[in-house]
Amino acid sequence: MSFPKTWVDQMLLNWGDRLFHDPLRHVRAPRMSRGEPRRDVRRMREQLARTLRRTPEVMVKITNRASGAQGMGALRHHLRYISRNGKVELEDQDGMTVLGREALHDLTDAWRLGGWGIPEESRRREVFNVLLSMPPGTNRQAVRDAARAFAAEEFGDGRRYVFAAHDDEAHPHVHLSVQVRGPDGKRLNPRKQDLLRWRERFAHQLREHGVEANATARLARGETRRYPKQAVVHMVARGDALRYWRPEPDYAARVALWSAHSGALAAWRGIAHAMAGSESEADHSLAAAVSDFVQTMPVQHGNSSMERNARQEQQQHRKPAHAHEVRCADRHEGQRELFPDDPYTGVER
Repeated sequence: MSFPKTWVDQMLLNWGDRLFHDPLRHVRAPRMSRGEPRRDVRRMREQLARTLRRTPEVMVKITNRASGAQGMGALRHHLRYISRNGKVELEDQDGMTVLGREALHDLTDAWRLGGWGIPEESRRREVFNVLLSMPPGTNRQAVRDAARAFAAEEFGDGRRYVFAAHDDEAHPHVHLSVQVRGPDGKRLNPRKQDLLRWRERFAHQLREHGVEANATARLARGETRRYPKQAVVHMVARGDALRYWRPEPDYAARVALWSAHSGALAAWRGIAHAMAGSESEADHSLAAAVSDFVQTMPVQHGNSSMERNARQEQQQHRKPAHAHEVRCADRHEGQRELFPDDPYTGVER
């Protein structure tokens, strides 16, 4: 018996909400039009299709640590770096370009003295340095244009910012520096959900500029590894040997990893069940695609080894008793060699 289409769509939204976060869909007016649910279902199906075909994922991360150096000294150093000492063009919030050392000096003076100003040294962040990146082969001009549109959408409240697009590495990427204080004095304080929204909006702008891009959580894709730190990326690019090693996760770590992914895997099962029971042949194909996608997740590769480690651990728990039996047998055999005519070789002497 097939499920009604309305039920399938409701289950798709129900389980899809646990995998994907749509900032535009969760902000609702008090009353919705009849077309809203249909648009929600269409967006969810588009998001599902992008994920199943493994559309390239955007990377958005804050690169300056809260515990690191702050203030104008740190900002000057960073602007020199992203502008390659004035050789790479910067673009500000008004679309004005900054090129050359003198123009870079004027920019830093404007940030130091203008608006709320930035002290030479500070105990807290005065600027957020954001990295926007895509995999190699992505159209570089589209990445730059999408970064410009993203910055205007997210920080276009009169807040000062500049960005630079770098073309000297395989990954097309943009460095964006945003002042923490806005024109009203309010400070940016991005949390995990804000970073997720930044990723989704950057991916949306890339799609608007003709680039296939996706922004999903690692758990939704069954990924078990994080992006490498920026310092590690630069070391690898220079060909330097990494000065640290990371041990393979033990059994307890693998169990914790599997538990962290259990919610996402349950959501994928719910979507596959709803699609398999649909009246639509296209939904049946989608259910098969979901099954294939889940089976090839990186977290699934660790599942078989986790079960193997569990069996090994159980054998290790039984090893002491087995070893005791072996020691006793060896001792008895030694007694037989010393006392071949003794009928009580099994007795402790």
